[in-house]
Amino acid sequence: MDPWYKVVTPRKEVREGRSFNPDEFAIALEQVISGTAPDDYKNPKQFFSRNYFTKALIEHSGMVLRRLSGDTKNTAPVLTLVTQFGGGKTHSLLSLYHIVKNYDKLKHMPMVEDLMKTAGAEKITDVKVAGFVGTHADPLKGRTPWGEIAYQLGVYDIVKDHDKDRIATGKEVLSEMLEKAGPSLILIDELLEYVVKKDRAEDLRDIEKGQTLAFIQQLTEAVAGTPNTALVLTLPASAFEQYDEQAEKSLIQLAKVSGREETIFTPVEGSEIYEVVRKRLFQNIGGEKVHNEVAQWFFSLYNELDDAVPTQVRNTEYREKLERAYPFHPELIDALYHKWGSFPTFQRTRGVLRLIAEALGTMYEERLPAAVIQSSIMPLHVPGLKREFIKHI
Repeated sequence: MDPWYKVVTPRKEVREGRSFNPDEFAIALEQVISGTAPDDYKNPKQFFSRNYFTKALIEHSGMVLRRLSGDTKNTAPVLTLVTQFGGGKTHSLLSLYHIVKNYDKLKHMPMVEDLMKTAGAEKITDVKVAGFVGTHADPLKGRTPWGEIAYQLGVYDIVKDHDKDRIATGKEVLSEMLEKAGPSLILIDELLEYVVKKDRAEDLRDIEKGQTLAFIQQLTEAVAGTPNTALVLTLPASAFEQYDEQAEKSLIQLAKVSGREETIFTPVEGSEIYEVVRKRLFQNIGGEKVHNEVAQWFFSLYNELDDAVPTQVRNTEYREKLERAYPFHPELIDALYHKWGSFPTFQRTRGVLRLIAEALGTMYEERLPAAVIQSSIMPLHVPGLKREFIKHI
């Protein structure tokens, strides 16, 4: 078999061995909205050319797009994306942002055409988009969530007084805001981060708590009653990943409040992580014939070894897994995504991408003869990569 580096071609930045900082694969929605994000995220065509639509992404994006195009019977007005830190929540929001905001530029891209067709959604026209990012917002001096959303929808006057007084609006005011704005997509990312910061600030200033929770409850009800309008927000699977016991209580409250009209998705499931990694790190992954031959070789070997290897690697499903993971051996990606993903400090999808990207440049340069990239050829002699592994354990 040809070694993997003769079949696949990593992207230029990977081949050049560029050092990847922690934010390399972290999407900042507020930077995209303000126009300051890197082209990989800011440019809609470039973004979609480097990313993979998972089953959940297709499903929930389709539901939102149908809702925005007028279908109120087979859709949920509010979606809550729940996953571990670095699990793909913001990536999902940005996908929706670009499709709705830049539909005319993207509508002829095959993956977007397929998504619209699968979703059964009509074309997206004249839909406004507003985004609020909890990690970016200032809970004391910046606009409140209701103020920022109204500002981006172009109807700030309706909530101006509530924003300045930092008091949550009622459902009637929010319904008026949405009616005046017209068809709208509202994206709220890292809401727990904002609530945690605001609770601490209100403790220090002896201000009444609960304004953000009250707003979210009223907003979900207002969105549910307004056609051609959808709300998508993100929550972590657990607050203990980043915060403390008080934050966990806030998360439970947020889940209850948003749960009135919610549908929960896990953005990346099962073997989809292989596609995510391949699309993001390689500009060319070779032909299916090669993938098939390599998978068959390993599968035959494992069956010859019989009881010397685990039973699951001798099943036909595993052969499909070998093919889908190429140029990686699935055990490498699985160990990082599933086992390492249980570490609070490891950022799941983002962590896998960063660690593999860090290693790929060296492996591509060293040209070790291997049919696939296995854990045995990971370049642990590179100080930076060695540190990256050690810090999590």
